[in-house]
Amino acid sequence: SSCSPRKLSKAVVSTQSTGEDLVVIANNKERGVISQLKELLSLNDCELEFTPDALQSVAELAFCKKTGARALKSIVETTLLDAMFEIPGSDITHVEVSSETVLDKRPPTYTRTVTVTEQTP
Repeated sequence: SSCSPRKLSKAVVSTQSTGEDLVVIANNKERGVISQLKELLSLNDCELEFTPDALQSVAELAFCKKTGARALKSIVETTLLDAMFEIPGSDITHVEVSSETVLDKRPPTYTRTVTVTEQTP
């Protein structure tokens, strides 16, 4: 049988701890892949945010791959691949990843610094 993250919510209810565990593992402050990427992006003065639905989508995809925590890194890195190349040296200060970014391969939402130019009277 095929595993679809969009149809997985019923299956995750019966294995709630598995989905929750994967979210906790991804966000682990010391070794979690998301925490590591947040730290990396902070070096470029950029904040990384995964919405709760994005975290759930990452966990569901990892659950579908049946490789658990090992799949988390691959899913998160694939989701952020373009952003990781675009952020260094740019004016991007915040990256928000939604479930659409994870599941539908839509780009994350970027917040950029606003450059204010002084006008002389």
